[in-house]
Amino acid sequence: MLGGATQKISTIVELAEELYDRVNELRQRLEAVDDTVESTGARVEAMEGELAEQRAILEAIAADHGVDVAAVIEAVEAESATEDDAGADAPSADQS
Repeated sequence: MLGGATQKISTIVELAEELYDRVNELRQRLEAVDDTVESTGARVEAMEGELAEQRAILEAIAADHGVDVAAVIEAVEAESATEDDAGADAPSADQS
């Protein structure tokens, strides 16, 4: 009887150690994901700043050359919407 209890306790201890190892591995993976998210956020923030600077430069150049930036953007958006509508009407490869 005592041998059976010892075996059960040994099995429980092994399972607990295995669970502890898995929890530690998940914690390490979560920390790595958190680090990745933070660094990605910082890169996105930097890219947004650079994009704003580039947009300001392009708008200044456009203004110097008499280009109406708002009109160009509207034209591109209209063309994109037309292409999207045409793409939605065309049968896809999945529709046979």
